[in-house]
Amino acid sequence: MATIKPTRMELLLLRKKLKLAGKGHDLLKRKQDVLVLEFFNVLKEIKGLRARIAGNMIKAQNSLYNAQAIEGELNIERTALGLSSGASIELASKSIMGVEIPVIKNIEVQHEWHGYFGQTIELDNAVKQYRDIFPELIRLMEKQLVLKHLAEETKKTKRRVNSLEYLTIPRLEKTKKIISFKLEELERENFSRLKKIKKTSAK
Repeated sequence: MATIKPTRMELLLLRKKLKLAGKGHDLLKRKQDVLVLEFFNVLKEIKGLRARIAGNMIKAQNSLYNAQAIEGELNIERTALGLSSGASIELASKSIMGVEIPVIKNIEVQHEWHGYFGQTIELDNAVKQYRDIFPELIRLMEKQLVLKHLAEETKKTKRRVNSLEYLTIPRLEKTKKIISFKLEELERENFSRLKKIKKTSAK
């Protein structure tokens, strides 16, 4: 532990450090609160997306079963082999309290039929429904990555808040009290010494 210098200059420096530490703590605490709020907002979005995807998957599977009943499994397989698809994803980012969060601006899904074109309305519906699920799956992946990123940043920020709150600020406060006490003690000693000098001079 460094030697404590009981000087007024040291006391002024400590007060400045305490003020800065207090401001830093307040800013980090605010950042932590915003990140936690955003975390739960994203978590809510994920739950909603999962429920919607699950519901849409059931609808798409039902359409596929209907198509299989009409067309037969072999024709469905032939159609699946003639289907090509792709996706174009536009990425961006947004800042939350200085934390960069990845976001998807736009998703475009393309699909084409090749070869067998005798598909029924039921099969068309199934393909369309499965195709519409794809962007939602991409969104879900995005939200899960964001959630992970927010959790990591919240954890880091909390560590810094706790370090300031339970280590740095109490240590500075303690040092400030020690210096203040020693300075008061020195003042009392000087006052007593001056009184003695005055008494001696008066004799």
